[in-house]
Amino acid sequence: MQEKEKVQGFKYDFTFSQMKTMLFHSKKCPKCSGKLIKEKTSEIVEGKDVNSKSDPFFVSNLKVVHYGYIFRCQKCGCVLTLDELAKMHS
Repeated sequence: MQEKEKVQGFKYDFTFSQMKTMLFHSKKCPKCSGKLIKEKTSEIVEGKDVNSKSDPFFVSNLKVVHYGYIFRCQKCGCVLTLDELAKMHS
């Protein structure tokens, strides 16, 4: 049995355009017009990997869960990232 890795923080990354798309725009597949289903993704990263000059919140020796979203079409199985979907709606 695998031991769960202990994390000390979490981080979501959204631009205004991505947040607006996720909350207000219709989620239709660009290929077949099928319904896109939102799926949450995550990865455990080192705190130093998510630090930036604009967001120096995380301490470099911490484990951080970095969350994101993808959208999968129910009909054709097409997978889009939130960024790709936001670019289509802008």
